[in-house]
Amino acid sequence: MAKDTSLMWIIIYSTMLSFSHEVKSTRTFEPAEYNGFCIDMFIHRKSLLSKLENCTIVIGDLKISPLDRTKPEDFKNITFPKLKEVTGFMVVYRVFGLETLGNLFPNLARIRGNTLLYNYALVIYDMAGLREVGLPNLLKIDRGGVIIWGNPLTCFVDTIDWDAIAPSSRHVLRIPDREARCNFPCTCSDIPSRNRCWNNRKCQRFLEGAERENCSSECVGCRNTNHSSCSLCRNYTFRGECVPRCPGGTYILSASNYCLTKDECLHLKHWTLNDKCVSECPNNYKEVNKNGTVSCIPCKDCQMTCKNLNLQDLSTIQLAERCVYVEGYLKIHIWSIPQVVNELNYYLKNIEEVSKYILIYGSIQLSSLHFLSSLKRIKGEVLYNGSYSLVMYDMQNLQTMFLPNVTQNLQVDKGSLRVYRNRMLCMSEIDKVKEAFPVAPREIDVPPGLNGYSAACDEVYPNLKIEVKNETYAIATFYPLPKDNVHYALLYVKIPHGIHSSMVPESCSDSEWSAVNIPNTAGSTVKVELSALRPATTYAVCIEKYDPTTRHLARSNITNFTTAVGKPEPPFILELVAKSYNIIVIRWVNHLDYRPYITKYELDVVLVDIKDHDITVRDHCMWMDDDLFEIDYSRHAKVMRPPNNYEKGCESTCGVLSSVTQGAMVEEYFDVCSAINGCDHETERPKNSSSRGVIRSLALDLASPRNNSYQVGGLLPFRDYRFHIRACTKDGCSTSARGVVRTLRLQSADRVSITFASANRSGFIDVKWDPPTRTNGPLLSYTLEIYSNQQIYDINHLLPQTWCVLGNVTSLKVKSSVAEKYLLRICSTTLGNAYNCNDWKKVSTLTQYELAWWWSGLLFGVFLPMFSCIIAWRLTEKLRETENIPLVDITSTQRQETEPPATMFSDFMPSNYISLSDLHFE
Repeated sequence: MAKDTSLMWIIIYSTMLSFSHEVKSTRTFEPAEYNGFCIDMFIHRKSLLSKLENCTIVIGDLKISPLDRTKPEDFKNITFPKLKEVTGFMVVYRVFGLETLGNLFPNLARIRGNTLLYNYALVIYDMAGLREVGLPNLLKIDRGGVIIWGNPLTCFVDTIDWDAIAPSSRHVLRIPDREARCNFPCTCSDIPSRNRCWNNRKCQRFLEGAERENCSSECVGCRNTNHSSCSLCRNYTFRGECVPRCPGGTYILSASNYCLTKDECLHLKHWTLNDKCVSECPNNYKEVNKNGTVSCIPCKDCQMTCKNLNLQDLSTIQLAERCVYVEGYLKIHIWSIPQVVNELNYYLKNIEEVSKYILIYGSIQLSSLHFLSSLKRIKGEVLYNGSYSLVMYDMQNLQTMFLPNVTQNLQVDKGSLRVYRNRMLCMSEIDKVKEAFPVAPREIDVPPGLNGYSAACDEVYPNLKIEVKNETYAIATFYPLPKDNVHYALLYVKIPHGIHSSMVPESCSDSEWSAVNIPNTAGSTVKVELSALRPATTYAVCIEKYDPTTRHLARSNITNFTTAVGKPEPPFILELVAKSYNIIVIRWVNHLDYRPYITKYELDVVLVDIKDHDITVRDHCMWMDDDLFEIDYSRHAKVMRPPNNYEKGCESTCGVLSSVTQGAMVEEYFDVCSAINGCDHETERPKNSSSRGVIRSLALDLASPRNNSYQVGGLLPFRDYRFHIRACTKDGCSTSARGVVRTLRLQSADRVSITFASANRSGFIDVKWDPPTRTNGPLLSYTLEIYSNQQIYDINHLLPQTWCVLGNVTSLKVKSSVAEKYLLRICSTTLGNAYNCNDWKKVSTLTQYELAWWWSGLLFGVFLPMFSCIIAWRLTEKLRETENIPLVDITSTQRQETEPPATMFSDFMPSNYISLSDLHFE
């Protein structure tokens, strides 16, 4: 608490100095906005807020303080939605009446932190009325941490994952009493660890991880409704649009990635150099001002000379970026800054000469002085305490000094060396630089026992050998000295992933060394069994010797060994996502221990079969579950967070194959196998099989695909597929990581084709149909819908008559109301579609008039010819029976010739038969 309080006072002091300096500077130069570009905005009066109105990017720092006469109503209608980026730091200090920053800066997305205020890029301090921070679109702080302190009413401070916004930085947060003032729940996720929000209406947005936004390739962050509407540009920004490269005739702003015209660059008091718009000349260039026009011209040995450097935080470290000659002293006192070694390596790499002395103390994160990689000379014009040109003390983890090229060529003109209380720095390292000093250090300058006392600087040479027996077992062999009363111990530790530098027990902060005490076996070979090791893991091991007589501790060199790989741990499925109706994408990560040894993956994909009995066992006409057809994103996308011993997964810049279905919940890792006492049971791999061009089962061998992802196509729509994936080394394959996911719906599926439809005068309708060629899952039922012509004109009968049958029925005969015309269609219900109907089909009734013609045709066409034949046969027979054949009709004299004959020959001609199929009815 004392350290935090002192830190706050330092910040307040630094802030006030900065503000007082800005008040003076603004009298001579008022930065102006030009095409959305603004320079170093300092708002210390309410009237100056209007200067931010058209700002898209603040090039430099944004400071708002102090506004001590403002009230809440003063900020009611003030907003700056155009501002998206600040290249330096942002400070809001003692602004009275301001309740949220969200109204002022609703679209602020990025703070670059090119300049920092005591290691911090965002400082919100001493805001008495601030209810929330409320920056819902803040996605990224490139450099520096966050301070939110002294704001008694500010809620939703602990509901933001600040490490996701500003990774690898320290944050100082004061959380108010939530029970008293901030009892407002977040509703962004059902998972407590991921329930992140700016307030009870705005959820936090993420650039990385499973919650990252699925944006176009040009975007970093985007709107959910438009994936091409970028919050930030991945490459460059020109006229508000994201572009892969700056257009011709434009220049890249050195402080950001904006593309500027030459006119815009000059208005910002910058100038052009090659393809950049800069505010200062780089190394090996010098600034020339000719008739008011500034330019950079190449020069030789024109490096920058700096005054005294006192490095305590990131903001002072960055001042040394261009320093080659330090005209004064170099002091380094850094307490605890994340990634500070990387900062020192970058900003101090050019320093060649210090005119006075170098003082380094109390910097616990420094294990070497390798960041002074170009140091050639210490002049010693003014000495520390009148005697020393190099002083180092209280460096708890310092193990080595300068790089060999610096040690061999270092020139020290005056002064001596003072080194003490550096517990890990052995005398052998100090001896390497002694010869460079014109005055040899005295015993009081390098006190015996005050350097290297915890590092076991003396070495023993026990001829340590490690024999790896299997994945979990190894034997260490060494030869102790032939001396009694000497205690030996074997120390070993798992080397964390990503550690490549040398390790000693006291410097290992990520894990603890294990110790095996060895009984006194003077002069004989000692074998130590190391069991319960992890497979495919590298260990560091050494022998420690302690002599109780002299109280002297010595240690052997560190020896590394790696256990056998054996059967690897299974991969972890990050995403199992349905990309479309016939494509599923799987993405996975490997166990960190086995990642270097994996040679291939085995991927099995099997359709989850649904038996006909399981479908027909339930009458889907009687029991229709409306919830069955609700969209369930969890069936189409399985998204999981890996446990700590697995890779983190793909970053947002690696080219995304799948896009997580919108609304899918991200679940925390849960070890199901441990909960049910094992999942080692493995089935045989399936055989490759397909039906009608779609996959039913698939067995693939994948040779380490890029990004550990694979896309499987040719699947059935809206069907469940079971995925098994195994990681294989040369020694064997792991057990399976498993998951089941369902493909998406196919919109054109589930359409029925009617093959026959007829209706009679009695109202009976007969319909036959073919099942759909493609369905969204199994067919559950069919519904026949019928409209009669009376219904079309009757307002009381707008709803059709319906009949429902099970999905295994393909014909139906129903009784409807009697009508001349009918409209009918068949609607299918599948697992993925509640109601999909074909087009209406018109059916006309067969009338009685039609039936009379049909019988007439049958009578005249069949029966009358038969009857005529019979009559003719009978007459023939009668004529044969008599020999008196009359030549003239006896009635001919009595008949009038004008009368038609009683029987015409044409009466015996057959009638024409007209087929019903040739009749056309309207």
